[in-house]
Amino acid sequence: MKKFIALYYNTSGANQPTPELTPEQKEQMMAPWGAWAQKCGDRLVDMGSPFAPASASNDGSSWNPSKNLVTGYSIVQAIDLTEAQKLFSGHPIYSYPNHAIEISECAPM
Repeated sequence: MKKFIALYYNTSGANQPTPELTPEQKEQMMAPWGAWAQKCGDRLVDMGSPFAPASASNDGSSWNPSKNLVTGYSIVQAIDLTEAQKLFSGHPIYSYPNHAIEISECAPM
């Protein structure tokens, strides 16, 4: 099996603040993620986590807000990219406005 990382992107071009949620709202928001994780079973290596806005540098001495709005990640294992892509069919990130998924194989070193 190969490992694949899925990066979740906000495609709107603008950072969106993380909403303040009650425990009940958070539980309700996470329910579809739990259902997706169950669907993946042992193919889900790392559920991942959300990301705060990133900073970027071209030289390591000056940093600016990143233009790539990566909002989180997950890692799955699959035989190939096509199988990995199928694991993300119906993924809950698609219910968030202006979000998309990019999947890349974690290539061996």
